[in-house]
Amino acid sequence: MQSLSKTRWKIKPDRVTVYPYGLSYILAAVLAIIFAAGYFVYVYYLKNSIASSTSLLGILLVIILLFVGWAGTAIEFDISSGIMRRKLFGFLPVKSIPFSQIYGISPVNNTLGAYTYRVFRKDNRYGKGTLVSCAYGKTDDKNAIAFVEEVITPIHRHLEAHDSQDDFKPVEIREYKFFDVQGSSYIIKKNRIGSILLGVVLLSIGIHELTPDAWLGHGYQIGRICFLIFTIIGGPAIILAAFTEVRLDKSSRSLTRTSPIGLGNKSFSFNDFNGVQTVRRSTNLIYSGTDVQVYFLKPGSEKEDVIVLQSFFSTRKVERFITEINSIIN
Repeated sequence: MQSLSKTRWKIKPDRVTVYPYGLSYILAAVLAIIFAAGYFVYVYYLKNSIASSTSLLGILLVIILLFVGWAGTAIEFDISSGIMRRKLFGFLPVKSIPFSQIYGISPVNNTLGAYTYRVFRKDNRYGKGTLVSCAYGKTDDKNAIAFVEEVITPIHRHLEAHDSQDDFKPVEIREYKFFDVQGSSYIIKKNRIGSILLGVVLLSIGIHELTPDAWLGHGYQIGRICFLIFTIIGGPAIILAAFTEVRLDKSSRSLTRTSPIGLGNKSFSFNDFNGVQTVRRSTNLIYSGTDVQVYFLKPGSEKEDVIVLQSFFSTRKVERFITEINSIIN
């Protein structure tokens, strides 16, 4: 069962085919058991005839077959023609991208700490991408290591053959869109008005819920307590975040984060800079934004320090923001 949920692939001289949705086989099996039990109750305990329940049985079978078919969805890298194709159910082409338009296959982290591998286009390196692997929880996962060695590394070599000289040409930054420039200092811009308004609204609602006219009553239900914590603590936290400043200084070659009350103040040297990473956030499986994080590794330390610099909903802004960060630090 575990092998079915892992990423599978087939390698041939002229193509590499990846199957990242194996988990659907397990889901199909679980649904089949649940549907079978429900159908048994419907026929034998609720006294419905098999003939009258044929349509219901058909619907249940179709749902199971769709899950099985989805598990067969494949990502095909056609080396001979230089095209990547996404084939629904393993045979129906629904997307094709020339190798010349592909930036590469990169890991994408989510807020739960798991990561997947996705294919990204050169014109949208931080977008949704195309999923090519199952979710992994550990960096030393044997299937993930094998996937990198046997699939990603060889595919990248084929992608390089389709790159042009202008694809990775450094972008010259003449005007900063996300930083206020003050001499050698670059301060990240913030929408303070929006944050202050949101924080005040949340705090006001929380205070109202402590009055005799509270909308949620006056009990000690878990839901009400969580709501009070979210509004009374979350409101001031959002207001505080609006006045927290992140400054990158070229003269001192340092990144500093300072808050009005000194909470969470940090300072790092550009010399310890260890890269930028993005984390895609989702709420109830719906995309809710991308966090841009910078990593620093101090000499003698085994653990990286990470700071979330900014969050965006538009992935196009993410690429520009990261370009500006690299132009300042590097």
